[in-house]
Amino acid sequence: MVAVRAWSTTPEVAHIGLREAFPTLVRRPTGVLQGTRWLFTWLALLSLLFSLPGVVALASGDRGALLLAAGATVTLWGSWVYGFLRQRVPLGLEVLDAFAIAAFAFASRSPVAVMPLLFASIWLRTLYGCPWRSAARGVLYTATLLAVGVLSPLVREYATGPSILQDAGVVSIALLTLLVAGKLRDELRAHDWAIERDQVLTQTGVKLLSLSDPEDIRVLGWNTARNLLSITPGLRVVKVVRDGQRLRVGPSIGHFSSELPAELPGAVIDCAGPAEQARMGDVGPLDEAVGGILAWSCTALAEEDNAAWLLVGAPVRLSESMTMSVRGLMNQVNLALRNSDTNRQLLAQAKHDALTGLENRPSFTRKLATELNQSTSNALHLLFLDLDDFKDVNDQFGHRVGDSVLTEVAKRLRHHIRPQDIFARLDGDEFAVVLTGTTDDVAAAIAHRMIASLASPFTVDGQTVAVGASVGVVSASPGIDLDDLVHQADVAVNAAKVSGKGQVKVFSPGLLHSESSLDSFEHQLSQAASRGELVVHYQPIVSLTDLHCTGAEALVRWQHPERGLLFPGDFVALAESSNTILTMGAFVLRQACADAATWPKARRGVPLTVEVNVSARELENEHFVDSVLMSLKDSGLSPTCLVLELTESVVLESGAAMDRLETLAAHGIRIALDDFGTGYSSLVALRSLPISVVKLDASFVAGALRNPVDYIVVESTVHMSTKLGIKTIAEGVETPDQQQLLAQMGADAAQGYLYCRGLPVEQFLEWLETQSAS
Repeated sequence: MVAVRAWSTTPEVAHIGLREAFPTLVRRPTGVLQGTRWLFTWLALLSLLFSLPGVVALASGDRGALLLAAGATVTLWGSWVYGFLRQRVPLGLEVLDAFAIAAFAFASRSPVAVMPLLFASIWLRTLYGCPWRSAARGVLYTATLLAVGVLSPLVREYATGPSILQDAGVVSIALLTLLVAGKLRDELRAHDWAIERDQVLTQTGVKLLSLSDPEDIRVLGWNTARNLLSITPGLRVVKVVRDGQRLRVGPSIGHFSSELPAELPGAVIDCAGPAEQARMGDVGPLDEAVGGILAWSCTALAEEDNAAWLLVGAPVRLSESMTMSVRGLMNQVNLALRNSDTNRQLLAQAKHDALTGLENRPSFTRKLATELNQSTSNALHLLFLDLDDFKDVNDQFGHRVGDSVLTEVAKRLRHHIRPQDIFARLDGDEFAVVLTGTTDDVAAAIAHRMIASLASPFTVDGQTVAVGASVGVVSASPGIDLDDLVHQADVAVNAAKVSGKGQVKVFSPGLLHSESSLDSFEHQLSQAASRGELVVHYQPIVSLTDLHCTGAEALVRWQHPERGLLFPGDFVALAESSNTILTMGAFVLRQACADAATWPKARRGVPLTVEVNVSARELENEHFVDSVLMSLKDSGLSPTCLVLELTESVVLESGAAMDRLETLAAHGIRIALDDFGTGYSSLVALRSLPISVVKLDASFVAGALRNPVDYIVVESTVHMSTKLGIKTIAEGVETPDQQQLLAQMGADAAQGYLYCRGLPVEQFLEWLETQSAS
């Protein structure tokens, strides 16, 4: 809680000794109200000083009158200074002031001489207290004035006698002064309270930025609310949580004349929809607990399980800004809680696969490294599992069914994994398991059981889907390097796939020294382009405005002489681990440019674009820019028709990315950021690179209809890109509901199985003709 200053204008004044407080009489304190009190105190003292010579002159020769005037002067001087130093004026002190003013009048031959003291005291004292004290003060000073007028003839002879009309005029002016001074006091106090509330909210906002634990956020918010109420007396705050048809009463702040009940009727909150749209209903039970009628308002709280609200009650005399500070605090807390929840989800996504909930590759690698460092025997085994024919599932049934199959595969495999083992989905249809405290035979037996668990077909949306798996098993020898262990497991699983479907292969050194299946596969891949085995398919990109095709993405395929048509997941990772990716990338780029140069116009005067993926190795190649420009020149394709797709990781891995992309963009070639939102620096990439297209990752598009976080990511990305003048393309669109949602959000275009899968160029042109005709 923010500490209250010694000279705070709040009710919770930190009292200090008179000795320590006395120097403040010389220096003007901070705070508008306190500074005004200091100024008025000095004006009152000067008024007393200027009035004294006249009394002395009138009472010349009258020792009793002089003593009475001296006593009244000392009393008023001490009373006014004491009130300022203590920052409070007890009622007894005001009565003493009234007697001193009356004594001053009796000591003077002219009661009119005390009028400056009377008004000085009214102005000064009204800056303290509350409205009822101002009313009592008016009665007291009116009585004082009338008493002086009635009693003064009985005490001594006056040069100027009392006048009823004159006294009535003074009383009316004094009452008006009380009203004006009271209004000034209230305005100055409200001003100081507003400053202190702003300071409290600002400091709390800074502290909230450093908090991530929801409980710490709630504790800070509640303590700040207490501090706000100490600054603004009269407010009441109650937390309520929906519990069935009733409202469970939580902690409260402020004075309640009777104890709050444990529950309130549900009718107190009028909430027929979301909690954020709730309004106050029957506030009778709340007013009964307060013992008066207050103006109540409610603010929804970010709770994990139940609808919850903070009820704020304020007297009618308090301004709206005072209650707004509490509601503003709750909005800050709610935002911090939502950010905390988002951060926790992002942390979970950073460690776990979003689809299956298993460990992801980075988390798996860290844990495997830890296990290797702690392992002192051959009791640690690594299993790599790769699904057989999974690409056929995606091609035949779509990625949505494929994702469901992967989820079910993970559930089945979990039954064979012990709690202490590490189970991860590395990528696509690849899984990995780390077994601790096992023998070679036990590890192989677990691998066979995992394969057997996938023998039964899966049923997804009424579709029967069958997949198998190949498993590579390797034992970690003491001191083995992490990369070597992973490489051995990779070699083993590739050997298992070559041996036939549904096989388990235990790694042996002979797999490395002989021309293993992996070596053979890699050699075949390096010759694929020269042998004419690489082909390019095209997946259309459709405008969400009118569903016209605006371009296509180039997708490489390998027509393997033995294994048939292979998709990028089967060979691109291997190509990227060697220089084969350079040959493959150059082939796809030249072929895509040559094909796109023959395509018809998307609309009159608007050519179709072709999008080509770029890898980190290609971007690092010093001849990459020349290769792109030469492909455009040879094909005759306009640079504006070529879009180069690259992922955020490609940019981060390539130190030369910025300069080369700037050069390409200067020639009119457009740059697309692929899989946007899956990395940690996507916004940095947007700011630093010449990006003109953002491609929303298919995982967010698939989850936008059911996951609020995915929905927010997609919506915010679309809105942000629109404001930046960047085109948005949603990947993996498979249902009309997804298309409708993306169109409502304002996305520019989409691609996915809802429109068409990747097609050979001849079939793509036929599809274009059919779409144009329809």
